[in-house]
Amino acid sequence: MSLRKLSLIDAASLRLEGRDMPMHVAGLMVFSYPEGLEPDQQKAFVTQLVERWRREIRVSYPWNQVLTRPSRWQLSPATRSVHDLDLEYHLRQWALPEPGGEVELGQMVAWIHGLRMDLRKPLWEFHFIEGLSDQRFAIYVKLHHALVDGISAGHLLVEGLSAGADEQTQPHWARHCSENDAETDSLSLPGFSDLKAAMGAALRLRRKDPELTTFASTPPSAINGPIGAQRRVATQHFELARLKKVAKEAGATLNDVVMTLAGGALRDYLINMNALPKESLTAALPVSTRKPGDHSVGNQVSMIFGALGTNVADPRERLAQITASTRAAKSFLQNLPEGATVPYSLMATGPFMSSVILGRAGHGRPIFNTVISNVPGQREERYLDGARLLHIYPVSLIMPGVPLNFTCCSHGKFLNFGIIACRDRVPKVQRIAVGLRRALEALENRP
Repeated sequence: MSLRKLSLIDAASLRLEGRDMPMHVAGLMVFSYPEGLEPDQQKAFVTQLVERWRREIRVSYPWNQVLTRPSRWQLSPATRSVHDLDLEYHLRQWALPEPGGEVELGQMVAWIHGLRMDLRKPLWEFHFIEGLSDQRFAIYVKLHHALVDGISAGHLLVEGLSAGADEQTQPHWARHCSENDAETDSLSLPGFSDLKAAMGAALRLRRKDPELTTFASTPPSAINGPIGAQRRVATQHFELARLKKVAKEAGATLNDVVMTLAGGALRDYLINMNALPKESLTAALPVSTRKPGDHSVGNQVSMIFGALGTNVADPRERLAQITASTRAAKSFLQNLPEGATVPYSLMATGPFMSSVILGRAGHGRPIFNTVISNVPGQREERYLDGARLLHIYPVSLIMPGVPLNFTCCSHGKFLNFGIIACRDRVPKVQRIAVGLRRALEALENRP
């Protein structure tokens, strides 16, 4: 029996698993039914697809991986391969109540997303959702963060679909995984100089810094605090061309515009609650440490931190503040030696993660207010047995003290936002999704 030892970052994702903090990420894929299907054929389409996929018993990496011990309390966690999947467990079928709009879809996904995974089984689930309006259906796919990060999860889901509308699509777990895709990242031990640089960078994040957004820059806010087990999920999407036009005119990046939309939406949300802090909210910004062309499965990510400009009323001034903040953060990370990146990431967030594991997080001053992540996608059309993929929305995770997460992913002509929040801590999260649209309109209409 061959074992695959989890990397340090993968293992950390397993150890953080808790009652109110399941450590899985997900993708919500929304499809239009194949052209030419009559209403009764559309109704049978998903059922027939599920039945066909449940008959596929071939399974490849990483879908065949199961923990050797079904517990987060282990010193050196590892996985082993299995070949006898219970596909009735891994594939579920649901139907939305009328009218089958975005609200009903978000409510169902929020309920499923709040359910913890069974650590005794391979750490993935497919949920087929019928009853969407406008001749659509959806598939919500849940994967544990110990197996994948956002980039590798998005790659697995989209690349598992067909490139042509006339192809029959294999189940994702039957798709052959190349040797490179299945490769685990073997991390060499950092040298003394790397550890010294990582320690210095991590300590800098704990002090006030006139040039850099640090943990000391983060104000307390109404959206921060302990979390419960239930979730809220909302989605939003925009044409990439609109966002890139705003970025080009301002000399900013697409990610800067994304942060500006989140900052504008949160500003309006907190003003309506009469709870807007005088200082700008801050965000943790995961950044990939993958080399170009690397599609391996697993977690390869570091973290920078930026201001969201929630204390700035003018949207263009907010974008300028955010651009300056992210440039300083990127320079800070890029100036680290290559071997210091992973130890820096562990040292920077280590005390917070330890407080999460010990159940003490969420009761003091937050080290950042929210998380904003942009997962790269692809422009090519994708199909599932002739059904066209319209949007893929990332559904990430939240943590005690940081009960709100924005993750976006591009597909085709659109950038798709998935917003996840603690149900108790961040009420009416749909207002934030609407606020993103208003924030973009404000940027576009500001001379």
